[in-house]
Amino acid sequence: MELQWPLILFTTFVSWCAGVFATQGYLALKGIGQKAQMRCWIASALLLVIGGVSVFFHLQHWERIFNGFGHITSGITQELIAIIVLAIVAIAYLAAIRKNEGNVPKWAAVLAIIASIALVAVMGHSYMMEARPAWSNILWIASLLGVACILGPATVAVICETVNEDPASLELPVFAGAIINAVASIAAALTINVTHVSEVGNYYDLTHPMKDITASGLNIFGGESLVPTLIMIIVGCGAPIVCAVLGKKTGNWKAYGTAAALCAAVGAISLRTVFYLAGVSVFGIY
Repeated sequence: MELQWPLILFTTFVSWCAGVFATQGYLALKGIGQKAQMRCWIASALLLVIGGVSVFFHLQHWERIFNGFGHITSGITQELIAIIVLAIVAIAYLAAIRKNEGNVPKWAAVLAIIASIALVAVMGHSYMMEARPAWSNILWIASLLGVACILGPATVAVICETVNEDPASLELPVFAGAIINAVASIAAALTINVTHVSEVGNYYDLTHPMKDITASGLNIFGGESLVPTLIMIIVGCGAPIVCAVLGKKTGNWKAYGTAAALCAAVGAISLRTVFYLAGVSVFGIY
């Protein structure tokens, strides 16, 4: 399937936004990081805007996007609802930051975490469809949540250090997030190699009854998928783990937190590239 770069960037930046927002909620729950809260909020908002702008480039006639909003089962409608909910929570969160000088109440922190998880889950679910067997897998949602788990803590660790907040409380979230991202991303990619669908509903390909309809392009270690798969594994999964260890050992989160976030973002983009390359339909048409 042709690479849809606007959607690749959309899913990456929205996951990044959710990761940062959820992480600052984590800091608020622990009662720390007050000086970093406003910068984290701004970073999260900018990432959401970048993701939102990216998605419009997917449409030749972007104004027609509104035609889909009348259907609640539409993936784009569900994504819009999730984004609006996150925006409402973010505005309430911002009000709490300004009112209490960074001391965010626990209820706002909990809502921030829940809204962030829900947005990424809804966004990932909108791509699951039986017509594209390699996509119809809950592990793709897990991969988006996984990359948010490393992008958020790594980015917030950098912000904390820039405002003289101790990022030590983020050492475990960064390391755990890097592990979660690696496991979820590699698991999602590996499922492509075992995708096999010869029946969808009551449909059979009568012209090739003995042929694996989805065999074409479903090998992540061959063809066009090889390079992005290797980049995803080495840069996107391995490098953030190394950066998390070095960040804890040296305490230099400006360098290693930035490197972890950038590598994870590259890995997320590479994984979404593999995702689209594997997006052959049950009819064998890209």
